[in-house]
Amino acid sequence: MSRQSPFTRTERVLAYIHDNLEQALALDDLAEVCGVSRWQLQRIFQQQTGLNVAQYVRELKLSLAADAVLQSDARMLDVALQHGFASEVSFSRAFKQFFGLSPSAYRRRGIRVGLRTPIKIRYGEPIDRAFLHTRIEYRSPLQITGLSTSLQGVLADNPDFYTQVPLTWEKLLAQVAKIESLSGQMIGVVDTRLTNDQQQSVEYWAGLDLVPEQLGLLQAQLSESALASLSIPAQEYAVVSYQGQLSGFSQLVEWLICEWLPDSGYDSVNGFELECYGELTLLGQEPNKMEYWLPVSPSTKL
Repeated sequence: MSRQSPFTRTERVLAYIHDNLEQALALDDLAEVCGVSRWQLQRIFQQQTGLNVAQYVRELKLSLAADAVLQSDARMLDVALQHGFASEVSFSRAFKQFFGLSPSAYRRRGIRVGLRTPIKIRYGEPIDRAFLHTRIEYRSPLQITGLSTSLQGVLADNPDFYTQVPLTWEKLLAQVAKIESLSGQMIGVVDTRLTNDQQQSVEYWAGLDLVPEQLGLLQAQLSESALASLSIPAQEYAVVSYQGQLSGFSQLVEWLICEWLPDSGYDSVNGFELECYGELTLLGQEPNKMEYWLPVSPSTKL
């Protein structure tokens, strides 16, 4: 019998974890499932997924428990026992360590923040890795300042997304380059509020998320510029991270929408899709760590 590859072993242990989240799931048991030592399991899992296996199990259990806390009025003891915790005390301690709130406070707040979803495998050519991890996050209202343009989307006869987006960012960075000490987060925004199956264009923003002091500095020095502001309401998102060449980012977005979303338990909603590129750079270098934020809501489908 041929030896299993590290990829296959990781697939096996992930399947076992996802099918047995209500159990204790000790590292020794997981190692036995894929026929390696405890040390080898941790090494293989870390190399293939970028995550610690024990931490992954713990965060996934807590995420499912957090969703149960929000979706029901069950006693915390019952939630704890249903998700593999030995007692309410151990559950509450682990919950607060991960989410920064007690289960009761999380329920009172009533929004999903920091939920992890099961790792999924991206078959075909990997992006930065074959195993991708999506989380569910709530984001407070946001205001960006930047430039917008109308793009011809994938349904158009002549899509121009790949040419117009870089040009829009170049124009924005050229305008703000003259301002010394300007700092902020670079965020691309795709406005999908009015899209439908026939619409061929969308509005795209290359924007900056600035603190009030920085925003005042920008407005004072660019009072006659073409920059505008966009207000983005609070929203729940599915978030996936990417590290690598900017040219591969679109593959990650395609995976999230076409492969992760259909059986995720969430539906996409019209709103503002966010491309988070990190700290503002004025030197023209491409960011290599990015996140895509897709507006979602819990699925109502049976």
